[in-house]
Amino acid sequence: MISSNKHILVVGDVMLDAYDFCYSEHSRPSPERKNTRVYTAHRVEKVLGGAGNVAANLSSLGVRTTLISICGNDGIFFEIKRLCEELHIEHVLIRDETRPTTIKTRLYIDDEYHLRRDDEKTHKVDSETALTIRDAFCRHLDHVDAVILSDYNKGIFTEEDSQCLIEVCNDRKVPVVVDFKPANRSYFKNAHIVAPNLVEATALIPDFSISHPEKGLCDLHDLLGARNVIVTLGEHGMVVYDGKTMHRIPGRKVTAVDPCGCGDTVRASLTLGLVCDMALEKAASLANYAASLVVQKLGTATLVKHNLEEWDGLHG
Repeated sequence: MISSNKHILVVGDVMLDAYDFCYSEHSRPSPERKNTRVYTAHRVEKVLGGAGNVAANLSSLGVRTTLISICGNDGIFFEIKRLCEELHIEHVLIRDETRPTTIKTRLYIDDEYHLRRDDEKTHKVDSETALTIRDAFCRHLDHVDAVILSDYNKGIFTEEDSQCLIEVCNDRKVPVVVDFKPANRSYFKNAHIVAPNLVEATALIPDFSISHPEKGLCDLHDLLGARNVIVTLGEHGMVVYDGKTMHRIPGRKVTAVDPCGCGDTVRASLTLGLVCDMALEKAASLANYAASLVVQKLGTATLVKHNLEEWDGLHG
C-alpha cells in the first residue's frame, strides 16, 4: 500500500517555471516587422521547477517534504519561498549574492510550446555556501526516510560535496535517489539509484539501445557506480538494472501533451515507492504510471494522492 506517512529530503537546483499562454485569436499584426504578430499572455502561471517540482510532487502526494536549495538575493527568492509555504514544503533556501534565482520562461501559442528563455548563472557554489548546505543537510537527515538529489547543473552540486552527502546517507542507511546531468556523472557514485532519461543515457553511452538495452545498462551501471540504474524511455516505459538483473517496465498508451516536469514526477514517485518498502521493480512501475499521468497535462504538473489509487488497487 502507498503510505504518505513518510519524510523525504530533496536537495538540488530550484527554479521558477513561468508559463506565458498566448492565443492567435487575440493577436494582431506587428507594426515593427512584416509577417509577424504581437501576442498578449492571457494566462501566466508560475510554479516551482527543478528540485522544487520534485518537492511539489511529493508534498501534493501528502508526503512530508523538506527542500534545501540556493536562490539569488532577489525578488524571485520571495516567490520561491511563497510557493514552498503555499505547498507546505519545509525549506532551507540559501541566498547566494553571486547569482540570480533561476527562471525558465516558456512561451505557448495556442497551447503549443514554442520557446524557452532561461535567466540564470550556473557557476559552482563557493566553499562557504557549500558548507551551509552540508550543515542544513546533516541537521535534517536524522528525521527523513530518503533523500533525492536533483541536479540540473545550475551550480549547487560539486563532486566533493555530493560524495560527502551520499557517504553520510550510506553510513546512516538512508537511500539516495539521483537525477543528474551528464556533465556531472562522476558526482553521484555509490548512490542507491541513479535515474537518467534516454537522452542523458545516450549522451553517456552513445550505443544505448531501446530495443536491446542490456549492454548499455551494464555500461551505465559501471560508469556511474550506483547500486541501481533506471533509464526512463518516454513512451517505451523504463528499464531497471540492479547490477545483475534487468527488468523492463512497459510504457502506457496515453496521449502525450507535454513532457515538462515528467522526470521530476518519476523521481518523486519512485522514492515514495521505495520508502513504502516496495521492491525496486514495483517502485519503478509506480513511477512509470505516475509519469504517464502528468505527461497528459500541460506545463509543469503534479499529482495528488488519489491519482495513484488506481495503480495501488491493481498492484497493492
